[in-house]
Amino acid sequence: MSNPDVIVVGSGASATSAALPLVRAGRSVLMLDVGNRDTRYAPLIAPAPFSSLRQTDEGQHRYFLGDAFEGVPLGQARAGTTLTPPRQFIHRDTHRHTPLCSEGFFAFESLALGGLGSGWGAVAVQFDDHDLADFPIKHRDLAAHYASVSARIGLSGARDDLLPYYGDCASLQPALDLDSNARLIYQRYERKRERLNGAGFFLGRARLAALSRDLGDRKGHAYHDMDFYADNGRSVFRPWYTVEELGAYANFRYVSPYLVNRFRELPANSGVEVEAVDLTLGRREYFRSRCLVLAAGTLGTARIVLRSLGGYGTRVPLVANANSWWPCLHLAMLGKPADDRRHSLTQLAIVFDPGHCGRIPVHAQTYSYRSLLLFKLVKEVPLAVPEAFGILRELVNAFVVVNFFHEDRPSPDKYCALRRGESGQPDVLEIRCTIDREVQRRQVRTEKALLRQFRRLGCWPVKRISPGYGSSIHYGGTVPMTVEERELTVTPECRLRGTRAVYLVDGSVLPYMPAKALTLTLMANAERVATLLNGELARTCVAA
Repeated sequence: MSNPDVIVVGSGASATSAALPLVRAGRSVLMLDVGNRDTRYAPLIAPAPFSSLRQTDEGQHRYFLGDAFEGVPLGQARAGTTLTPPRQFIHRDTHRHTPLCSEGFFAFESLALGGLGSGWGAVAVQFDDHDLADFPIKHRDLAAHYASVSARIGLSGARDDLLPYYGDCASLQPALDLDSNARLIYQRYERKRERLNGAGFFLGRARLAALSRDLGDRKGHAYHDMDFYADNGRSVFRPWYTVEELGAYANFRYVSPYLVNRFRELPANSGVEVEAVDLTLGRREYFRSRCLVLAAGTLGTARIVLRSLGGYGTRVPLVANANSWWPCLHLAMLGKPADDRRHSLTQLAIVFDPGHCGRIPVHAQTYSYRSLLLFKLVKEVPLAVPEAFGILRELVNAFVVVNFFHEDRPSPDKYCALRRGESGQPDVLEIRCTIDREVQRRQVRTEKALLRQFRRLGCWPVKRISPGYGSSIHYGGTVPMTVEERELTVTPECRLRGTRAVYLVDGSVLPYMPAKALTLTLMANAERVATLLNGELARTCVAA
């Protein structure tokens, strides 16, 4: 593809959401990507329930533990420690091609086909005007794109007590079925709703990019409890499905494995040149287009922008949802069998709005525990391994794990800067983050206040697990969207200031991080930017 209209860097949720409307509008699009894939484990996993595989598959150890036991995490829980062997391709080679030096931040990046979306938890909720209060765009700017993306990827959920916080969705499929734990919790919530709502505690069905009914060639969820391992049936949306869809268009080309280093704008408004390394041959190549869309992930895009603009050593902000895990014992499930037919994704979601103001300080999700296997819990129990296994086997059906996500704002103590590599080595992104002690104490207080209400539903917290700042893998803010003219920011249309034709569409443009999951908003914003860009390309053609 010679001199396409647009080069898109990356193949994740944002990249594909920007490429698709451009391609459908007839624009020629070249997608540059490293594009790592799992070719080892995926073919081994039969489309069968977890319980059946555990009882009958003699080769199950390969995908449950890994050929090199890479599925057995050692040490403290950090970002990515829940990745199973079939999902570990997601962060393969990042230490080599995109090295980090971090202090106080536990980063996780991807060079995979589909990016981080190849292993995301599929929580897909809208940001409302409370969440976007200090953004230069509002919900009305995203509304049509929320609707379009939701219909395309397929969302399941319910119009319940979380509807005022999640927003409606015309194409919403029925919620996935609840498992034994969640069903009892929800029934008890319904009986205590008035009192809990009065305390600002609102519980409902998870809003997920996972099908409960067939959509095109994708199948409704089979409830095999293998969501952490396989994409059989393609119920859970993955961005690489869109790459496959784009491949059917003559005006689209996907090229890998290419690692984009930098860009430069050509004189006389003649477009953008992109420098990338062919990782197969180890040589630099150059691509030209009228416009460039960067969607290499919050940290990857920051690297490319800083390198391209000569910003070595320049500090740029970084925000991330602080998160924690609270295993809880659901007393009503002690000694009771659990449903075998279940999914591994979020079962229930909790919005905590104690001030009844609409702007939530924390968003929580509940999970049951089974298919990640007991050995990951054993190391968190202060007992000898045999005794720990024996106890956990009796308790596992009663475990409910609550995952908390907090809002995050930029501060001078949280930043990253690009350092030039030495002796031909890759440049290093240096990250420094110090979290204010009072902010941490406030977050713990908020979690405990929510859990006091959760105890009314028969769930008693056991222990707080804090995997460290950055472990949420919800990053943003490195090149934020602003109204005011500042270097290393983007306009409300997400054009990089100081350039004519370079646009950013991933988490790097978020000025701060609301407590809610961000992926659906990133996809909607990417589609918004691509729609505006398509109009700009059309006007340029007419003027020419």
